Amino acid sequence: MRKKKLLTAALCTVLLLASCAVSGDDNTIWQIEIAGGIVFASEDGAPSLPVTETPETKAPETQPPQTQAPETEPPLPPETETQSPETQPPQTETQDTGTQNTETQDTETQNTETQGSTEPVTGPSEPDTEPVTTPETELPSETQPPTETNSTETMPTESESESESETEKPKKSKTKKKKSKYKSNKELIANQKIVIPPDIELEFRFAKVDKRFAIVKNDTGAKVYEEKSGESTVVGELDYYGLCYILEDQGDGWYYIESGNVRGFLKAEEVVIDEVAERIAGIKGVDLLPVARLLVARTENSAFEYTHTTVQDVVVDKVYALASGEVKMYEQRKSSSTVTGILSDQALCYILADSDKDWVFVESGDARGFVEKHSLITGNKARAKVSERGEKNMTLAQMLVEPKDNKACYYTLTSVKEASQAAKTREAMVKFALQFVGNRYVWGGTSLTDGADCSGFVQSIYANFDYSIPRVAEDQAGYGLQIPIDSAEPGDLIFYARNGYVYHVSMYIGDGQVVQAANSRAGIITSGIADDAVWATRVITD
Repeated sequence: MRKKKLLTAALCTVLLLASCAVSGDDNTIWQIEIAGGIVFASEDGAPSLPVTETPETKAPETQPPQTQAPETEPPLPPETETQSPETQPPQTETQDTGTQNTETQDTETQNTETQGSTEPVTGPSEPDTEPVTTPETELPSETQPPTETNSTETMPTESESESESETEKPKKSKTKKKKSKYKSNKELIANQKIVIPPDIELEFRFAKVDKRFAIVKNDTGAKVYEEKSGESTVVGELDYYGLCYILEDQGDGWYYIESGNVRGFLKAEEVVIDEVAERIAGIKGVDLLPVARLLVARTENSAFEYTHTTVQDVVVDKVYALASGEVKMYEQRKSSSTVTGILSDQALCYILADSDKDWVFVESGDARGFVEKHSLITGNKARAKVSERGEKNMTLAQMLVEPKDNKACYYTLTSVKEASQAAKTREAMVKFALQFVGNRYVWGGTSLTDGADCSGFVQSIYANFDYSIPRVAEDQAGYGLQIPIDSAEPGDLIFYARNGYVYHVSMYIGDGQVVQAANSRAGIITSGIADDAVWATRVITD
């Protein structure tokens, strides 16, 4: 009954206040006070809620002012502190009736708590926006934007080749966005312009490079190794002040050098190089400086062909010779050795070395080997026949042993032909790519050292040799000349597809092997060609 009386009294008072004429002075604020169980109205200079907000029946009208108050009137936080002691002594229901009708009349007990907790937060500057907006902004920034951005740039190719959780989400997202219009790999291949390319001669010839001097500074001399390891076979030795030329420097503490007919790896700490070495060579005389002593034959030295570069002259004048009948070319100066090629009657060859000996070393096309001199037509007679028939019309030897398998191939580094620039680029590109094997796979990355995905890896390899190719595998797959996989040569790119969609790329390195940024578990590796390879592309040409 007491509660009902209090409620009735409160309502009466509210009606009484509502009927009172209130002046237009914004500083006069009417407030409901409760003391000793008696409800009455008083005027107080302290900030309080507007009178118009107190009637229950006009709650919808009072909400806008309440919402605006925290935004515009700084005194609101003090009002909360003043209001709280006035409303706390009575029971919750009475408090809800007296004060919470100024807030919202949806709940009886929570508005008092809401008013006390909300106003201090809303006081500074629109707290309702910052706490909510910040998480909404941060969460997408941590997860969604990378997915969208990386998917657009890389995931058409990288994600589907992986099973890692870090790539599965982008894979699904990207697959939805970039769905192939082809339903199968067979249909995909049928809609490409794949052609059989002309044969590429894998260059075995050497190219001449500028000299980069190095001179041994240790009085005990220096050793030349077969590999970048002091535990590997010593293929040559250099004395104090021994002269050599740096052919490759990868900044790993080793130089690949050439000295006389010795080729191999030398510790960088054992020599002075460049300007210092050149000054020493200038003072002492290049011809007077010692060169390396050969300890291992070139045919037994796996480092001999580490690069196809040299400081020696490699292109020589043509010395014509014609076969008198069918003539065999041998791997050694004896007829019992391996036959590397066959010259038909009147076929043309060029004498490269030992022209004054019984066995001469010749080249005909890409066939190289030793021929008995008496079986050849040489001198003026040979020159006259070549001039009469035309050099381009002459028959060349049938090659029986590939240069890489021919032990006689590098009896001399000279040739009548210059090395193919494209072939040199391919060789250098493969070697460059292989030095990054073991590095990380990073989805969306293009760094060869810090991490790259499959398309970023090949793009960066190509960029190092001034070739610009598209960023993602799907686009790379249509760039350049599309060729069958079995026509691929080292440096060509091989693409893989699933359900008619190109998702991965690798670079062919020869002998059925590729180098690729596989996935986050394996990183950058060499491997065979996967079964879902669809075609290759050729960008490097002469």
